[in-house]
Amino acid sequence: MDMNSFQAITNRANQLLRRAWVNLGLPFYVPMVNEKKEGIIDIEALLLATVLFMGQDRIVTDVPAWIARFQDLINHQKLKSILQASPEKHRMTILESVKQDSFQATPNTFKKIFGLQEHPIKTLIETIESRKGKLNSVDHVAQSSIMINNRLLYGTGFRADVITITQIRNHKLNGKRLSDLLCTANSTISRILNDLKACKFINQEHERVKNTDTYPGMFISSHTLRNLYDILDAEEFRSDELKKAAYESLDFRHDQFGRQLLKG
Repeated sequence: MDMNSFQAITNRANQLLRRAWVNLGLPFYVPMVNEKKEGIIDIEALLLATVLFMGQDRIVTDVPAWIARFQDLINHQKLKSILQASPEKHRMTILESVKQDSFQATPNTFKKIFGLQEHPIKTLIETIESRKGKLNSVDHVAQSSIMINNRLLYGTGFRADVITITQIRNHKLNGKRLSDLLCTANSTISRILNDLKACKFINQEHERVKNTDTYPGMFISSHTLRNLYDILDAEEFRSDELKKAAYESLDFRHDQFGRQLLKG
């Protein structure tokens, strides 16, 4: 891999990740993502993408602090499913990265997904507690993250995320595509869609009945992670033709993050 190219991708990815984390309340001095113009941030995809590119700066303590503070708003089943769906090489990178001491101070439900078993030392707990106090309030986070807002309304299960997706403009609520995007079983999505039709939340064409704020797509989603894996793999090709073909095969329909990453 060309280390200059890899480092450029890593640096650009970290800039974009920080913008998304500002929406979720982390105190970085960068502009947040405008979800109504750039797309919706998937919480679990953001977590895994962050760990994939994680270095050694303040984000190493701030992300565990966020996990501890907002643990009740994380869909742990989806986080586990996205991780398990990752190619082994990249899954191992994530698992190795999350072994950093600061993640030992995260809640047990989170640690179990990554096989973390160590107990945090007192000074580390104090550090994480201190960083939790620097995070923005849930009121502000709910205003800048539609997925968090809907989870506060409908809970942290897949129902809240399906309702979030109904706010994407011109997005057909196909059950199989939704299960792929949200990394859950077709039967789960089918049941939720039937419930939403029964209460007249969506019509028979799977369109939202009541007008509401709309979004252009996804800024970061499970598809973003797939693109990131393919980008990192492509950077290992010695052949420019193979690399070009790999980049041309990327699908950005649910990945404004990847589109901006390569524009940078």
